[in-house]
Amino acid sequence: MQKPIPIIVGPTASGKSAFSIQVAKRTNGEIINTDSLQVYKDLKILSARPSLEEQEGIKHHLYGYMSAFETSSVMGWLKDVKDIINQVENPIFIGGTGLYVKALTEGISPMPDIPDEIRNLVRQMDIEEVKSKVKGCSAIDPQRLRRALEVELSTGKPFSYFQNLEKIKVIDKKFQIFFLNPPRNILYERCDKRFIQMLSQGAIEEVKYLQEIKATGGVTKAIGVKQISQWLNNEISNKEMIEEACKETRHYAKRQVTWFKNQFDNKITFTPEQTKEVLKTYF
Repeated sequence: MQKPIPIIVGPTASGKSAFSIQVAKRTNGEIINTDSLQVYKDLKILSARPSLEEQEGIKHHLYGYMSAFETSSVMGWLKDVKDIINQVENPIFIGGTGLYVKALTEGISPMPDIPDEIRNLVRQMDIEEVKSKVKGCSAIDPQRLRRALEVELSTGKPFSYFQNLEKIKVIDKKFQIFFLNPPRNILYERCDKRFIQMLSQGAIEEVKYLQEIKATGGVTKAIGVKQISQWLNNEISNKEMIEEACKETRHYAKRQVTWFKNQFDNKITFTPEQTKEVLKTYF
């Protein structure tokens, strides 16, 4: 009988990476990235990609392998997973990108390829403009809304048309989802502290480099890129930059918590204080 593959999910700054390392040590496992931003090689700091020190000798897969001019997609990521999954010893998926987790466990609706000119057009739109134009999508996630508008402009059909098509199961495995959900006040405090830490670790230099190379891919969507860019361009103060980035991070974390709470009926939900118990019980 196939043992379910663990998927560790949760909001940003919840401690998923540290927990996944503990799981990997107990299971002799290897970690597979399930975060749509940690795939970018030029977004190490603002995506909170685990450093070599933090990886503690555990093999990590699908981190930092895409360029700043590429845009990650669910289907592209699934294909990358398919290429490596059977070569990975005791895989452990970890990440906060809910759509990746959903596609991994339940399959994905077939979607059309998007021409670069339409993708670039939508990317330049303000999110309010996107909301006013998109018709066949009720999502609230900005990335999801942009994707829906891209599909509608490319095909003339509503996003919902493709969502209702029979799903494709790319990875035929059994999974068990572990939802790490810290108390809200602790989570928000960690979000704020982590962004300040990112600044001291070189986040500003990271954004400077993205500006220099005129990055156009998915890296531009990372929280902090916009705010630091505005500060570098003397559009906002240092204080405003920090406040806006922290606020956006907290809002993003809140959306992640809400989404994961309402998905995956058989998930195992736990707090950081319960990690030892979860490790002992399930690993």
